Amino acid sequence: MRKILITGGSEGIGQAAARALAAEGGVVTLVARNPEKLQAALRSLPGSGHSSLAADLSTPEGVALVAKHIDENRYNVFFNNAGSGLYGRFTELPLDKQLILMHLNMDAVTVLAHHYLALARPGDALVNTGSALAFVSLPGSAVYAASRAYVANLSESLWWEFKGKGIYVLGFNPGVVNSGFHNASGGTDENRAAGQAPEAVAQELLRALRQRRHPRVVSGVANRLTQLLMRVLPRKTIVNMMGRFGPLKPA
Repeated sequence: MRKILITGGSEGIGQAAARALAAEGGVVTLVARNPEKLQAALRSLPGSGHSSLAADLSTPEGVALVAKHIDENRYNVFFNNAGSGLYGRFTELPLDKQLILMHLNMDAVTVLAHHYLALARPGDALVNTGSALAFVSLPGSAVYAASRAYVANLSESLWWEFKGKGIYVLGFNPGVVNSGFHNASGGTDENRAAGQAPEAVAQELLRALRQRRHPRVVSGVANRLTQLLMRVLPRKTIVNMMGRFGPLKPA
Protein backbone atom coordinates (compact mmCIF):
# COMPACT_ATOMS: atom_id res chain seq x y z
CA MET A 1 0.00 0.00 0.00
CA ARG A 2 1.47 3.31 -1.10
CA LYS A 3 0.94 6.52 0.81
CA ILE A 4 0.82 9.65 -1.33
CA LEU A 5 0.88 13.33 -0.37
CA ILE A 6 -0.44 15.83 -2.93
CA THR A 7 -0.37 19.60 -2.54
CA GLY A 8 -2.78 21.55 -4.69
CA GLY A 9 -4.96 18.45 -4.48
CA SER A 10 -8.44 19.95 -4.50
CA GLU A 11 -8.73 20.51 -8.26
CA GLY A 12 -6.99 20.20 -11.62
CA ILE A 13 -4.03 17.86 -12.06
CA GLY A 14 -3.69 17.26 -8.34
CA GLN A 15 -7.23 16.03 -7.92
CA ALA A 16 -7.11 13.94 -11.11
CA ALA A 17 -3.87 12.28 -9.99
CA ALA A 18 -5.34 11.64 -6.55
CA ARG A 19 -8.36 9.86 -8.03
CA ALA A 20 -6.20 7.70 -10.28
CA LEU A 21 -3.84 6.75 -7.46
CA ALA A 22 -6.70 6.03 -5.06
CA ALA A 23 -8.30 3.79 -7.70
CA GLU A 24 -5.04 1.80 -7.77
CA GLY A 25 -5.23 1.27 -4.02
CA GLY A 26 -3.10 4.17 -2.85
CA VAL A 27 -3.90 6.06 0.33
CA VAL A 28 -3.88 9.77 -0.40
CA THR A 29 -3.50 12.89 1.71
CA LEU A 30 -4.65 16.06 -0.04
CA VAL A 31 -3.38 19.55 0.80
CA ALA A 32 -5.15 22.72 -0.34
CA ARG A 33 -6.04 26.10 1.09
CA ASN A 34 -9.84 26.01 0.60
CA PRO A 35 -11.40 23.67 3.20
CA GLU A 36 -14.68 23.29 1.29
CA LYS A 37 -13.01 22.34 -2.00
CA LEU A 38 -10.63 20.10 -0.09
CA GLN A 39 -13.43 18.13 1.54
CA ALA A 40 -15.30 17.81 -1.76
CA ALA A 41 -12.18 16.45 -3.43
CA LEU A 42 -11.61 14.04 -0.56
CA ARG A 43 -15.16 12.67 -0.87
CA SER A 44 -14.60 12.04 -4.59
CA LEU A 45 -11.74 9.59 -3.99
CA PRO A 46 -12.40 5.87 -4.31
CA GLY A 47 -11.24 3.59 -1.53
CA SER A 48 -10.75 4.47 2.12
CA GLY A 49 -8.21 5.82 4.56
CA HIS A 50 -7.69 9.11 2.73
CA SER A 51 -7.16 12.35 4.62
CA SER A 52 -6.69 16.08 4.09
CA LEU A 53 -4.76 19.02 5.47
CA ALA A 54 -5.91 22.61 4.94
CA ALA A 55 -2.93 24.92 4.43
CA ASP A 56 -2.22 28.02 2.39
CA LEU A 57 1.24 27.44 0.93
CA SER A 58 1.54 31.05 -0.16
CA THR A 59 2.10 31.90 3.52
CA PRO A 60 5.05 30.97 5.77
CA GLU A 61 2.60 29.52 8.29
CA GLY A 62 1.06 27.21 5.71
CA VAL A 63 4.44 26.00 4.50
CA ALA A 64 5.58 25.36 8.08
CA LEU A 65 2.42 23.36 8.78
CA VAL A 66 2.93 21.05 5.79
CA ALA A 67 6.68 20.76 6.43
CA LYS A 68 5.95 19.59 9.98
CA HIS A 69 3.41 17.11 8.62
CA ILE A 70 6.04 15.69 6.25
CA ASP A 71 8.52 15.36 9.09
CA GLU A 72 6.01 13.40 11.16
CA ASN A 73 4.43 11.19 8.49
CA ARG A 74 5.86 8.70 6.04
CA TYR A 75 4.96 9.01 2.35
CA ASN A 76 6.15 6.89 -0.57
CA VAL A 77 5.30 9.59 -3.10
CA PHE A 78 5.07 13.36 -2.76
CA PHE A 79 3.45 15.46 -5.48
CA ASN A 80 4.80 18.96 -4.90
CA ASN A 81 2.00 20.30 -7.04
CA ALA A 82 0.59 23.56 -5.60
CA GLY A 83 1.16 26.67 -7.69
CA SER A 84 -0.51 29.74 -9.13
CA GLY A 85 -0.24 32.07 -12.12
CA LEU A 86 -0.73 35.77 -12.74
CA TYR A 87 -1.40 37.54 -16.05
CA GLY A 88 -0.66 41.17 -16.77
CA ARG A 89 2.10 43.62 -17.59
CA PHE A 90 4.94 43.42 -15.09
CA THR A 91 4.75 46.99 -13.77
CA GLU A 92 0.95 47.07 -13.84
CA LEU A 93 0.55 44.02 -11.61
CA PRO A 94 0.78 44.66 -7.85
CA LEU A 95 4.29 43.81 -6.70
CA ASP A 96 3.03 42.14 -3.53
CA LYS A 97 0.93 39.68 -5.57
CA GLN A 98 3.94 38.79 -7.71
CA LEU A 99 6.05 38.19 -4.61
CA ILE A 100 3.35 35.94 -3.16
CA LEU A 101 3.35 33.96 -6.41
CA MET A 102 7.13 33.59 -6.17
CA HIS A 103 6.84 32.38 -2.58
CA LEU A 104 4.28 29.73 -3.54
CA ASN A 105 5.90 28.59 -6.78
CA MET A 106 9.51 28.58 -5.59
CA ASP A 107 10.01 28.96 -1.83
CA ALA A 108 7.25 26.54 -0.84
CA VAL A 109 8.36 24.01 -3.45
CA THR A 110 11.95 24.20 -2.19
CA VAL A 111 11.12 23.96 1.50
CA LEU A 112 8.77 21.00 1.10
CA ALA A 113 11.13 19.18 -1.28
CA HIS A 114 13.92 19.62 1.26
CA HIS A 115 11.85 18.20 4.12
CA TYR A 116 10.64 15.26 2.02
CA LEU A 117 14.00 14.28 0.54
CA ALA A 118 15.77 14.55 3.89
CA LEU A 119 13.72 11.55 5.08
CA ALA A 120 13.14 9.76 1.76
CA ARG A 121 14.07 6.10 1.37
CA PRO A 122 15.01 3.99 -1.67
CA GLY A 123 11.94 3.56 -3.85
CA ASP A 124 10.37 6.87 -2.84
CA ALA A 125 9.54 9.54 -5.40
CA LEU A 126 9.21 13.33 -5.48
CA VAL A 127 7.31 15.01 -8.31
CA ASN A 128 7.68 18.77 -8.70
CA THR A 129 4.93 20.12 -10.94
CA GLY A 130 6.12 22.95 -13.15
CA SER A 131 5.00 24.03 -16.61
CA ALA A 132 5.98 23.78 -20.25
CA LEU A 133 6.51 27.54 -19.88
CA ALA A 134 9.64 26.70 -17.90
CA PHE A 135 11.47 26.47 -21.23
CA VAL A 136 10.12 29.56 -22.97
CA SER A 137 9.35 33.14 -21.99
CA LEU A 138 5.79 34.44 -21.71
CA PRO A 139 5.31 38.20 -21.90
CA GLY A 140 2.26 38.95 -19.81
CA SER A 141 3.16 36.29 -17.27
CA ALA A 142 6.83 37.02 -16.76
CA VAL A 143 7.16 36.11 -13.09
CA TYR A 144 5.12 32.93 -13.47
CA ALA A 145 7.22 31.64 -16.37
CA ALA A 146 10.43 32.53 -14.50
CA SER A 147 9.23 30.69 -11.40
CA ARG A 148 8.54 27.57 -13.46
CA ALA A 149 12.03 27.73 -14.95
CA TYR A 150 13.34 27.62 -11.39
CA VAL A 151 11.31 24.49 -10.61
CA ALA A 152 12.51 22.74 -13.77
CA ASN A 153 16.16 23.48 -13.04
CA LEU A 154 15.86 22.49 -9.39
CA SER A 155 14.16 19.22 -10.26
CA GLU A 156 16.80 18.13 -12.75
CA SER A 157 19.60 18.80 -10.30
CA LEU A 158 17.80 16.90 -7.55
CA TRP A 159 17.18 14.00 -9.93
CA TRP A 160 20.94 13.61 -10.33
CA GLU A 161 21.69 14.04 -6.64
CA PHE A 162 19.24 11.33 -5.55
CA LYS A 163 19.23 8.77 -8.38
CA GLY A 164 22.15 6.92 -6.84
CA LYS A 165 20.13 6.52 -3.63
CA GLY A 166 17.22 4.90 -5.43
CA ILE A 167 15.01 7.97 -4.93
CA TYR A 168 13.33 9.32 -8.03
CA VAL A 169 12.86 13.07 -8.60
CA LEU A 170 10.76 14.19 -11.56
CA GLY A 171 10.17 17.66 -12.95
CA PHE A 172 6.73 17.34 -14.55
CA ASN A 173 5.81 20.09 -17.00
CA PRO A 174 2.24 20.23 -18.32
CA GLY A 175 1.10 22.65 -20.97
CA VAL A 176 -2.33 24.27 -20.94
CA VAL A 177 -4.74 22.27 -18.81
CA ASN A 178 -8.51 22.59 -18.95
CA SER A 179 -8.93 23.60 -15.34
CA GLY A 180 -9.62 26.77 -13.37
CA PHE A 181 -5.97 27.85 -13.51
CA HIS A 182 -6.30 30.15 -16.53
CA ASN A 183 -9.21 32.20 -15.18
CA ALA A 184 -7.75 32.27 -11.66
CA SER A 185 -4.58 33.76 -13.16
CA GLY A 186 -6.56 36.61 -14.72
CA GLY A 187 -7.26 35.11 -18.13
CA THR A 188 -10.55 35.10 -19.98
CA ASP A 189 -12.39 32.57 -22.12
CA GLU A 190 -11.48 34.68 -25.16
CA ASN A 191 -7.73 34.24 -24.68
CA ARG A 192 -7.82 30.65 -23.43
CA ALA A 193 -5.73 28.25 -25.50
CA ALA A 194 -6.87 24.71 -26.17
CA GLY A 195 -5.53 22.35 -23.55
CA GLN A 196 -5.51 18.83 -22.15
CA ALA A 197 -8.02 17.43 -19.72
CA PRO A 198 -6.60 17.10 -16.17
CA GLU A 199 -7.26 13.34 -16.31
CA ALA A 200 -5.14 12.96 -19.45
CA VAL A 201 -2.30 14.96 -17.89
CA ALA A 202 -2.52 12.89 -14.69
CA GLN A 203 -2.21 9.66 -16.68
CA GLU A 204 0.97 10.94 -18.34
CA LEU A 205 2.30 11.89 -14.94
CA LEU A 206 1.61 8.46 -13.47
CA ARG A 207 3.14 6.76 -16.51
CA ALA A 208 6.34 8.76 -16.05
CA LEU A 209 6.32 7.94 -12.36
CA ARG A 210 6.05 4.22 -13.07
CA GLN A 211 8.82 4.29 -15.69
CA ARG A 212 11.22 6.46 -13.65
CA ARG A 213 13.41 7.17 -16.68
CA HIS A 214 13.72 10.92 -17.08
CA PRO A 215 14.41 13.98 -14.92
CA ARG A 216 12.11 16.08 -17.12
CA VAL A 217 8.78 15.17 -18.67
CA VAL A 218 6.60 17.49 -20.77
CA SER A 219 2.98 16.36 -21.13
CA GLY A 220 1.09 16.36 -24.41
CA VAL A 221 2.34 15.55 -27.92
CA ALA A 222 1.79 19.13 -29.11
CA ASN A 223 3.78 20.53 -26.19
CA ARG A 224 6.65 18.13 -26.85
CA LEU A 225 6.71 19.06 -30.53
CA THR A 226 6.74 22.74 -29.57
CA GLN A 227 9.74 22.09 -27.32
CA LEU A 228 11.61 20.60 -30.29
CA LEU A 229 10.70 23.59 -32.46
CA MET A 230 11.95 26.01 -29.82
CA ARG A 231 15.41 24.46 -30.05
CA VAL A 232 15.92 25.61 -33.63
CA LEU A 233 14.19 29.00 -33.69
CA PRO A 234 16.10 32.17 -32.72
CA ARG A 235 15.31 33.24 -29.19
CA LYS A 236 14.05 36.64 -30.36
CA THR A 237 11.56 34.91 -32.65
CA ILE A 238 10.35 32.72 -29.80
CA VAL A 239 9.80 35.65 -27.43
CA ASN A 240 7.99 37.66 -30.11
CA MET A 241 5.79 34.68 -30.92
CA MET A 242 4.92 34.06 -27.26
CA GLY A 243 4.13 37.74 -26.80
CA ARG A 244 1.84 37.74 -29.81
CA PHE A 245 -0.15 34.71 -28.69
CA GLY A 246 0.15 35.31 -24.93
CA PRO A 247 -2.31 36.90 -22.52
CA LEU A 248 -1.46 40.54 -23.28
CA LYS A 249 -3.29 42.77 -25.70
CA PRO A 250 -1.01 44.79 -28.05
CA ALA A 251 0.29 48.00 -26.44
